[in-house]
Amino acid sequence: MSPAPNRAHQSIGDKLHRMVGDYVEQNGLGIFYYAPVDVRLSPHDVVQPDLLFIRQDRLDIYHERGDVQGPPDLVVEIISPSSEKTDPGEKMALYAAAGIPEYWPVNPATRRFQGFVLRERHYVEVAAVAGRYRSTIIDGFGLDLDELVPWMT
Repeated sequence: MSPAPNRAHQSIGDKLHRMVGDYVEQNGLGIFYYAPVDVRLSPHDVVQPDLLFIRQDRLDIYHERGDVQGPPDLVVEIISPSSEKTDPGEKMALYAAAGIPEYWPVNPATRRFQGFVLRERHYVEVAAVAGRYRSTIIDGFGLDLDELVPWMT
């Protein structure tokens, strides 16, 4: 059994879920899910991202039995001490190979948010502008990083 997430992990996950999830719901864009949700990327690769977004027109990939069959539109991984070795490297490569359009690793220990967009099967980092990260997959959504950082403690 994996250890329970620490307080910073829980806090940032809750804040992101409310910030992004509320926007997505209010605008009818899809659903922003909180772990645990099994995501089957291939017959041999099943992951449970901390948060994931599926666009409205693709909700059928989340089956009634509780698993997502295929790549979500966005995954968020909150880096914890137990995942520092796999989340930024191995999972990022797996998510890119699976064709997930947007990936956000968030590290509460370093208070760092990164946004990556898939370009030709590789992730390219997209910088925040004036403290705001603009999602390329969630139409019109901008994440205020100053509002996020206090939750990373």
